[in-house]
Amino acid sequence: MPSNQEKNQAAFQKAKQELKSLYPAGRFVAFDEGQIVADAASFDELTEALAAIGKNRPDVFVVQAGVSYPDEVFILL
Repeated sequence: MPSNQEKNQAAFQKAKQELKSLYPAGRFVAFDEGQIVADAASFDELTEALAAIGKNRPDVFVVQAGVSYPDEVFILL
């Protein structure tokens, strides 16, 4: 069974192109349980919107519409 993080990332990959037409560039969009659960103009507003619906868990996946994210990232320590 896929984890919540895997569901959210898969949902983002599937919706990536749609986000450009559904939300203005720079808008924050949150995924949880593989679904878009909230969006807001700023990260702070999104945090408030998530808290209002009880979705303040660390496994909520947040992206910005119109931003190109690489498929992989390497973090050097």
